[in-house]
Amino acid sequence: MSTPDRIELRGLTVRGNHGVFDFEKREGQDFVIDVVLHTSLTAAAASDDIDDTIHYGDLAEAVAAIVEDNTFDLIETLAEHIADHCLTLCETVEVVVHKPSAPIQRTFNDVSVTVVRRRGDIGAGEPTTAEAMLSLGANLGDAPATLEQAVDALDRHPRISVRRRSSVYRTAPWGGVEQSDFCNLSVIVDTSLRAHELLAVGQGIEVACGRTRELRWGPRTLDIDLIRFAVGGEELVVDTETLILPHPRAHERAFVLAPWAELDPEALVLTPAGRTPIAEVLETVGDQEISRLPAE
Repeated sequence: MSTPDRIELRGLTVRGNHGVFDFEKREGQDFVIDVVLHTSLTAAAASDDIDDTIHYGDLAEAVAAIVEDNTFDLIETLAEHIADHCLTLCETVEVVVHKPSAPIQRTFNDVSVTVVRRRGDIGAGEPTTAEAMLSLGANLGDAPATLEQAVDALDRHPRISVRRRSSVYRTAPWGGVEQSDFCNLSVIVDTSLRAHELLAVGQGIEVACGRTRELRWGPRTLDIDLIRFAVGGEELVVDTETLILPHPRAHERAFVLAPWAELDPEALVLTPAGRTPIAEVLETVGDQEISRLPAE
């Protein structure tokens, strides 16, 4: 049963590109989001400490990022993705997605869908623990400190345990955008989250660290990529608009491969030639500048 306490975020208006028609994806329109999180507020009320509650500013940014950074045919799918993120924060959530400019040839006030999800409803029949590898990078502000904060934030999550972490590497920027060098590291985690839930947690940590998505492969305060995800020893293969696993470009990037090889020298990496030992793949990107930073 849901707790009677709740945090409500209503009327969040975000521009997005969702709809079955090409012009909707091309031109975009405003969507209005209502989120109700059912969570106990007892600890926060007693401590008067923001760390004991859900930061609604961070929640708003995370929900807005889901609307802005994805493209779906159906607002039902958009609502489901928002709910998946919210379930990393609370036990029960109600999400309403309004589409006030829906292409309907009649006079109407609003179109909306509502989903209600409970954390216990997901993952039935799946193993309770998965192993995942995440790649973290930053090149704005105090990048090494931001990476440390991000690793700590992952490990503090009640359904994520950081099992191993690599050294920090300094790498040249990838993707052709003129910018400062990056600092990168990788972590291997155990988690009871599903893959897209883990991705949503990473995106939430990005937002909390001031991440904005203005330029693809551009400078950023923090980037967290999900590289691989294995359940019961079997690597998960996913190909959707929001998540592709294993990561399709990992084999091209020294900043992913070098920290990964430090954590798992026997890893096999998906390449166009198939599963290839990571040491061999690293040799193919030897022209990319990368160096391990000394431990402090």
